[in-house]
Amino acid sequence: METHLEGESPSPPPYILWSVPKRTPTTTTIKWDKTPSNVGGPMPQNGGGKGWLTDQNTGQKVMPKEWEDFLEWLLSEERVPSTARAWCDERGLNERSVRRWKVDPRFVREWDRRASELNVHPERTQSVVNALYKQAAGGDVKAASLYLQYIERFTPKRRVTVDDERDSSSLSDAELAAELDGLVAGLRSE
Repeated sequence: METHLEGESPSPPPYILWSVPKRTPTTTTIKWDKTPSNVGGPMPQNGGGKGWLTDQNTGQKVMPKEWEDFLEWLLSEERVPSTARAWCDERGLNERSVRRWKVDPRFVREWDRRASELNVHPERTQSVVNALYKQAAGGDVKAASLYLQYIERFTPKRRVTVDDERDSSSLSDAELAAELDGLVAGLRSE
């Protein structure tokens, strides 16, 4: 509990402070707002979440056009302009606006969904595999290891089960060699 001297007014918390100029240009009046929404000063109105429309056909929420444009820019291979600040400057937006967009759960969900679609696109995957193969063929051991791990996914796995009631330890070396030759010949003919 705070205590104050007689005649002294309690000072408001410093994190909810902004200045409002008086009519005379030399003095300033300080107003305090203790509502949680104004912590750190007044919240600029940038449409933060407003503007999401509902598609009449699907009932799904549709992202505002500016947000969609920003998402396209984020997912583009060559970003022009190269920074978010420059992108905002071109459109007359405050950079804090796009920072808020990037943490909006709806925006993040769409960003994740579209990024994962883009990253598993066959053309992108194939170009990476081609580059990996070129490096592996050039002698890069790490690239060769990664390439072989990748192609292992596409090689068929075979499971050989031998139903023989005889114990293999009771076979002679010649019998074991003949058995093995028969299995190899059978696999080659497949």
